[in-house]
Amino acid sequence: MERLSAEQLSYGHSDGRVQNKAEFIDGVMTRKATVKSINFPDLKIAVAGDAAIARHLYESESETDGKPNSVRIGTLQVWQKQGGNWKLLARQGYKLA
Repeated sequence: MERLSAEQLSYGHSDGRVQNKAEFIDGVMTRKATVKSINFPDLKIAVAGDAAIARHLYESESETDGKPNSVRIGTLQVWQKQGGNWKLLARQGYKLA
């Protein structure tokens, strides 16, 4: 996670929360849910110089304390080439109509 995330990361959730890099990594590492599956259908990527824009759906099935949870949201990601490697610079999840 450290190597894939830009220092300036702005990670927006579909519920309105926004996290910086440290908060994002901590959230992933301390997550209590067990992820059963993750899919990224309808992935579209456009590259412009050292930047890339990715749009896709985010679909996941997880379980927390025996309770199942399904998520289906839209996602916009901005990636930037830094030091020869692609880093996630910004991400925004949004609820689908």
